[in-house]
Amino acid sequence: MPPTGGKNRDLWTKVGFYSSLGFVLPAAALAGFGAGWLLDQWLGTQPIFSIVLAMLGAAGGFWELLILLNRFEKNGSSQE
Repeated sequence: MPPTGGKNRDLWTKVGFYSSLGFVLPAAALAGFGAGWLLDQWLGTQPIFSIVLAMLGAAGGFWELLILLNRFEKNGSSQE
């Protein structure tokens, strides 16, 4: 019986990590848009804050993607 873990576990860890990356950017943009929409409703400035905060959220999500990928690649290359 093969031992549990090993290369299969490492493979599935990578698959799980890379598949979760697809949610970081949209989630950040939607969070920014939601905060902007609430501000627009409160202040009565229809699309201004929604658009600006959605773009800031997308930029923040992209930045987070770069940080996560850089961190994972550093950790992954030291294990191989």
